[in-house]
Amino acid sequence: MNSDLLKRLKQITKEEQEILDGCEEIEKGRYTDQADFTIVSKKMLEKGKLIDIRTHTRFIEFPKHKHDYIEIIYMCSGKTVHWINEETKVILNKGELLFLNQHAFHAIEAAYQEDIAINFIVLPEFFDVAYAMLEGESPLRSFIVSSLCQDTGKADYLHFMVADVLPIQNLMENMIWTLLEKSDLAGKINSITMGLLFLNLLNYTDKIVQSYENQRE
Repeated sequence: MNSDLLKRLKQITKEEQEILDGCEEIEKGRYTDQADFTIVSKKMLEKGKLIDIRTHTRFIEFPKHKHDYIEIIYMCSGKTVHWINEETKVILNKGELLFLNQHAFHAIEAAYQEDIAINFIVLPEFFDVAYAMLEGESPLRSFIVSSLCQDTGKADYLHFMVADVLPIQNLMENMIWTLLEKSDLAGKINSITMGLLFLNLLNYTDKIVQSYENQRE
């Protein structure tokens, strides 16, 4: 990853500074207005936006929660440890991707200074262009369907071990850069980039770990 971009992503956020100053738990009001801990898109996205990013909050355990949107996590440096539906442990290493659908419960062990993860907050309709670019059946296509619809019993997550795949790394860096720069055309650029990402990921189905039985099939 570009060193200037990584330096920008490593900056301590306001929330992280509060934690370093002694706050001992996540302030849930930042993320939800619901009784259960469902992180809601209206708290995370500006009105009218379909996609945005934020750095994962470090220095504290992030408790069990779910989302009303699709979350994609990209590991820029270091690693994070995720618990999905309480029983499945996923270690996300540098350069890897984790897709979480709207029905999965998710908790994250405390990350540290050099553990830089980017959370993509994505509303289902953002995937229209990317979905149209996928043909035939695939784990990724099935995952998107299960995320857009009710819980179908399909995969709760897809873990792509693609740290050594340069085109995918370039596409992720491009999306992060475009969203940080907030250009007027960011939405269109990133919907097409997401489609290109999906097409590239389909070339590496041997690098997918997913959460339901017969996952290799």
